[in-house]
Amino acid sequence: MHSNKREKFMSFFSRAIYSFSQQDLPFFAKRKLSFIVPTAIAMMASTSTLAQSENPNLYSNFNSPSNPTNDWLNNQNINEKSQIDWSIIATAHSPVQPITAFIGDWDAPLESGDHAYLQGRADLKVRPAGSLISYGLGWRYDYLMSFSEETAEVYWQYENKQPSSTSQSYPLFLDAKHNERFGANVGFTQPLNSNWQLTTHANIWQGLHALEGKVSGDLTTRGLPDSEVSNIRDSVNKADAYVDYYYDKPALGEENLNWNPTKPSGYGYSLDLQLVGKLSDKTQVIISGYDVLGRMHWKDMPNTRYTLDYDVNGRPLYTIEGQLDTKDVTQTLPWRVEGSLMHQLNNQWQLGAHGQINDIQDLYQLSVGYQFANFHYPVAITGLIEPQTKALGITLDSKYGGIKLLTDDIDAEKAKRSEISLYGRYAW
Repeated sequence: MHSNKREKFMSFFSRAIYSFSQQDLPFFAKRKLSFIVPTAIAMMASTSTLAQSENPNLYSNFNSPSNPTNDWLNNQNINEKSQIDWSIIATAHSPVQPITAFIGDWDAPLESGDHAYLQGRADLKVRPAGSLISYGLGWRYDYLMSFSEETAEVYWQYENKQPSSTSQSYPLFLDAKHNERFGANVGFTQPLNSNWQLTTHANIWQGLHALEGKVSGDLTTRGLPDSEVSNIRDSVNKADAYVDYYYDKPALGEENLNWNPTKPSGYGYSLDLQLVGKLSDKTQVIISGYDVLGRMHWKDMPNTRYTLDYDVNGRPLYTIEGQLDTKDVTQTLPWRVEGSLMHQLNNQWQLGAHGQINDIQDLYQLSVGYQFANFHYPVAITGLIEPQTKALGITLDSKYGGIKLLTDDIDAEKAKRSEISLYGRYAW
């Protein structure tokens, strides 16, 4: 998924701060920032996780908030059959700029915002007939970034050669978490009573990629005549910054210092929880938590730390101190919670409210669903709206599978919120 781009999130500081000294520093020269990873995230085939109950006797077809599904579609007692479920999901939000603009060097107009993220899941689960235990394989991808709006403003000015015409102070802050992993899981469904059940999946992970760290500091500019300024770096007065991050592959050009550490090995665990129940005969609820209490343990993980102190009147102009090292690291996995509340008005219409929560943002959606009358192959269509992002979505759903599209702009070049979902099931 374009790891060469996703792993360069902190190179902004290497370029936009270090180049203020107007020195040719090979350690961070010619590196690019990318806040969101895949170039085609707005069009990427992401699929909402099938949050269907592991005990279909309770609900025959009940899906997650990222893909609200009408439970009247599947009335077969699949608990008497073996079943295989698969699902894929990718969801992204980057309110500062369109997703593609992050990939394209921030060339679009800048808007307010203090985060960007991409999360993806893929799952394949098998449940034998009559069993409360399931087995499966899974893949997870998390890339979450929080930053100060001033940090985004500095970088946008730097990339677009926009000078700062007045004296101004910019507090710099960036915190990023990235992890990609593959693993296996075992699930167990526990009926709590006739209307409620709890399903737990224990995941064992092998790490594929990781990068996590923080940047903090301050930058001040001074007002200069336009004839003397062609870039914000020309007007920098003082800057100090601190970087501390670890990684499986250097992202800031450390290889130019002959730093080529062995890729670390990583193993971890997490829990997925799902609570499904009825509030009434026509109102159903589902709450799903992913990577609860999740941890990844990395052996001999590379680490870079450095501090920078720059003063336009200083002699020397700047000082830099840093350290390259390896150490054992325990990485906390980003968690995610999804919930749905669905009310069936009649045999054809259904209303829903849905929520999605991760480490840095809460989003909610409202939905209206309609089932087309077709006895042999019923299909439901659901419309969604996400008020916070002004995104609109649509889902097509059947007892064999479904698809969902959600975006705030049909033009992928302008989309700041994007989610696409697929899932399927088969019983025999």
